[in-house]
Amino acid sequence: METSVAGRTLLKAVAAFTTVGGFLMDWNKTHLFNDNWTPHAKFHDAMTILTGTLLGSGSLYLLQKKDGDQNMNLKAGALLPAIFYLAQAGSFTFPGAKGMDAEFPEKIPSVGRLRLNEGPFSLVMLAALGAGYLLAKKGSE
Repeated sequence: METSVAGRTLLKAVAAFTTVGGFLMDWNKTHLFNDNWTPHAKFHDAMTILTGTLLGSGSLYLLQKKDGDQNMNLKAGALLPAIFYLAQAGSFTFPGAKGMDAEFPEKIPSVGRLRLNEGPFSLVMLAALGAGYLLAKKGSE
């Protein structure tokens, strides 16, 4: 049963960060209050912030829910934040799209030549969701 608790704790931690992460990372002059951004760009940033908030809070709701199909609650609770991080990672494939390091390289840490922008961060969050799901699933069997 400890494995299940560890897995659910990991899933809830990712979901909680997804819920508030947009406000923590974007509610500043590099994003939402960036004078160089057009109103429409700010609209899309606000939409992204709210999408993360809704997906993360939906995940938290399902992961703490005691009734209903627990297996389905677990699957959906892991999937909702994964949708956000898949979209974030996939955004790098669009023409001209770049991470925050394109405009504010001094704010992004690096390991060697690898910039730890939104791309690697998304992959870490997806890995955490996968690990949390597998641990929670294994512990509930």
